[in-house]
Amino acid sequence: MDRRLALLPLLAVLAVPAAASAAPVKIGPKPSSLSASRATIEVANPTRHALRGTATVTAGSAKAASRSVKLRKRSVSDVTIRFSASGVAAVRAAGGRATVRLALERAGGRKLTARRTMTLRFTAGSGQPAPGGSPTPGGGSPTPGGSPAPGGGTPQPQPTNTWVGRMGTEGAYDDLEFTLIGGKITITKTPLVPVYCFENGAGHYQNALSFEPFVVTGPWNLGADESVQQSGIAVNRLVSSGSRGITYKVSETAATASTVTGKLGMSYFDSKYDIFSNQIWFVNCSGSQSFEAIPG
Repeated sequence: MDRRLALLPLLAVLAVPAAASAAPVKIGPKPSSLSASRATIEVANPTRHALRGTATVTAGSAKAASRSVKLRKRSVSDVTIRFSASGVAAVRAAGGRATVRLALERAGGRKLTARRTMTLRFTAGSGQPAPGGSPTPGGGSPTPGGSPAPGGGTPQPQPTNTWVGRMGTEGAYDDLEFTLIGGKITITKTPLVPVYCFENGAGHYQNALSFEPFVVTGPWNLGADESVQQSGIAVNRLVSSGSRGITYKVSETAATASTVTGKLGMSYFDSKYDIFSNQIWFVNCSGSQSFEAIPG
């Protein structure tokens, strides 16, 4: 089964101070959607310093958008970029292909740059027909397999609506399944979320990747960012066995006539104690992965 980790492997450097200062800033490869003249990209700053600078988007030879950015130290952040009407037109003329460039620096430190070319996907809200349909009156999204939502609000699907999905944007649609009824997502096939754990304290700096089952079926409200904490079993080798509190999160969900997209996330922590050395250290774990689903 193909697993895309996006920016998660960069978190491994957070556990190694010597490497953190030299690690580059990265722009995530996840394709972004350009909706209502806005697009959001993921940026990882694995350094031990907060960074400031500018994000610039070019499409072809035209400058499509720019904004100032501030990145917290050792973080993965969502950066939302707003486009003018001419910027949207430039991206559309380039077939959605755009280059994002970050010019950053830390206080009293050297300058850093990062660059990535990606394809921005137009949604109905950007004035471009959604896949498999046309823009709805008032800028609303078409309902999955149904008619436009009145007033452009949250799509209201037909009474029965089954979807099959993949984690990331590549590969077969066999990673998860869910129903979408009355604007509520209920997961019927459990997906796996890539989670990175890293130790901190008492000279412990190991890190480990695991694929954790996302066991909270819902219902989750379409279009809302929601999280639930419940007891569960983590499989990462760095944490102790047994049940622990795990936070499950569903965010950035959206629907068109032919796709449902969103992001699944998980986070938890652990602490360890060595009675012989009288030392305690901590294990922090988190991860997220976008998903894409089509009618089943």
